[in-house]
Amino acid sequence: MIAPLHRRHFLATGGAVAATGVQLSAPVLASAGSPRPQWHILGIAPASEKLPQLAHDYRRGVELGLAQAGASQVGLTWLSAGPLPAAPAQAIGSALQGGRIDAVMGWMPPLLAKKVSALTEKAGVPLWISDSGADIAAPSEHTPLQVRHSLELCAMASALADKVYAQCGPRAFLSMGWHESGYDFIQAFQHRWRTLGGQIVGRHIAGAPGRLHEFGELREAIISQQPDVVVALFSGSQTQRFTQWWQVQQPLLRTELAGFPWLLEQNAGMRAWSVSSWPTPEHAEPRWKLQFERAGLAWTAPALLGAEAGSSVGSALVAALPGSNAKDVWSELRATPLSGPRGERQWSSASSDSTGTLWERAAPNASTWLQRHAAPLLSPSARANGGWTTGYFLT
Repeated sequence: MIAPLHRRHFLATGGAVAATGVQLSAPVLASAGSPRPQWHILGIAPASEKLPQLAHDYRRGVELGLAQAGASQVGLTWLSAGPLPAAPAQAIGSALQGGRIDAVMGWMPPLLAKKVSALTEKAGVPLWISDSGADIAAPSEHTPLQVRHSLELCAMASALADKVYAQCGPRAFLSMGWHESGYDFIQAFQHRWRTLGGQIVGRHIAGAPGRLHEFGELREAIISQQPDVVVALFSGSQTQRFTQWWQVQQPLLRTELAGFPWLLEQNAGMRAWSVSSWPTPEHAEPRWKLQFERAGLAWTAPALLGAEAGSSVGSALVAALPGSNAKDVWSELRATPLSGPRGERQWSSASSDSTGTLWERAAPNASTWLQRHAAPLLSPSARANGGWTTGYFLT
């Protein structure tokens, strides 16, 4: 069983501290050969030990989105930031003191976002936050000069519960990584599952401190409980190790599998139910798919989220009336749907996150994905009382 977790920092051994260094890039224009920038934006790129490509994909996505919006007069200066907030917050504060920054936007874990929000609010500079959506953001954590969108992992987990309960049955076994075990999307799945009348018959945390083997005792636990479905929640290289383990053990387990989309990305032949807040390339808007191909940018979740951020901000800047400042732009932006390769998405209450169409895999052994409406939101009483506060994917 998972013991209650007090909300605290999560640090992967070794690499997390190395990922906290701050590095500023030279300013670049959103479009080569464009005139002197009218808008100066400080971009925050996530330095991830778990997913090294995260910063590259998000950054390139933002730049592609700005270019697609025609925002040629945007100058971007990128800052690399890891999971610990002190060093990047200090660098952002120093940049804001120069008075040359019109807005700050980037992928920020909750601890860094909280610190940056205080800095930008004091400086009167708008803030755009991209995030995984692994933790539920309370509206009270946000200010009028701030917006947030995400991959909506909590909504995906809740929708996955709906899908799996309907297709597989009421008895679920949760298999997750130690890194995943403290984020709100675990609570989101469990809350929705129990609301539907389902039962969590067992849990296994791979890589938990004190566990000798990563997937030790997992096979025996699944066989003994005989669940209708195993819900596997992993990320990074651990996902690949789990899929390899599953393919060897599955004939003995005799149960179905479900999880987040990257479970399927590791192996096209995997039989698993899944729900996603972004379309596969086959279901993408042709214009965006073509632009990703021309840019040589992989169709990954961070790249899509970056393109959505760049396209939405860029469109708002292009539409700004002469004499407008960034505060005016953000005020309009909060009332306008997001635009990008995930299709039109809406801001949730107080612009504390994004919401919109979800895609679900039609069958565990099919490549067909169907659109569905967003999952039910969690009530405040259902929010997790504890867990990790560093950014999912960043450690």
